[in-house]
Amino acid sequence: LMARRQGVTTLGKLLDPIADKIFVAVTLVPLADLNILPMWIVWPIFLREFLVTEMRRFMTPGSSSLKVTELAKIKTTIQMVGVGLILLTATFPDRLITISFLSGLFVATLFLGVAIYFKTGQMSSRLKTALFFETLGLSIALAFPAHMVNLLYGLTVLVITLASGFQYVKASLPWCLKAGWKAFFHLVSSLVLPLFVLGLLPIAPKSAHLLVVLILAVEFAVQGIDMWAVQEKRRDISEIKKRYFLPCLLAISTVLLISGIDILSVILCFLALASVASIVYLAADIWLHRELFSSGEFF
Repeated sequence: LMARRQGVTTLGKLLDPIADKIFVAVTLVPLADLNILPMWIVWPIFLREFLVTEMRRFMTPGSSSLKVTELAKIKTTIQMVGVGLILLTATFPDRLITISFLSGLFVATLFLGVAIYFKTGQMSSRLKTALFFETLGLSIALAFPAHMVNLLYGLTVLVITLASGFQYVKASLPWCLKAGWKAFFHLVSSLVLPLFVLGLLPIAPKSAHLLVVLILAVEFAVQGIDMWAVQEKRRDISEIKKRYFLPCLLAISTVLLISGIDILSVILCFLALASVASIVYLAADIWLHRELFSSGEFF
């Protein structure tokens, strides 16, 4: 709404998708934690989100850029609606609420589509896409028990997420090949910390699960600030995190393991240190680029 009233700004363009990703972090991780969705569905979704954001940041200084695709917009909607449906089905496993919601949504979309068709003589591709996925979701809810419904909803989100990610990878592949192996290494190394932390979730102590959500959300926020700084040709300090943060965290964890401390305590210590390191980096990033935040271009 603010963008429509006052125009699109650099900060808005960069942080708007990051907000969507933080939403994914704070909703999908609890679903995996509660065993509503398996990790083999959740982890690739985060891989796609972190990878595409990093590719955007790495390609920002050059002449090429990754533009938001129509499938990526659909992906964001599917993720948000899909998570809502999964939570709804997990809360009310008789599926009556889920079926009622999807039925009402389908009827409302259908009436809207018919009204637009009679007015303009055509129906937009987005309405057709909405009707397709609403029909798919309703069919799944009618045909399968609750645990299978959630699994199939999760698979649908995963397939759309990976398909949209493939579009970005395909578009950036020529740039990656041209940039050489060093650029590729820097790109991959940027993904290690958040994806490694997420991979620890199934074996981490329950008391540390909130730290996983915190680290992922902070990492998404950091990606947005770093990408903004690169676009504005300001100093990029992400190399510090890649070169020092993760190696130091792994070294400390290794020393603790060798000293005989049990694995769960080591994982808890690693996640606690990683969360502190991520927050410190975020604070340093904001302080270093404080002139960007004080420029008045928030909306």
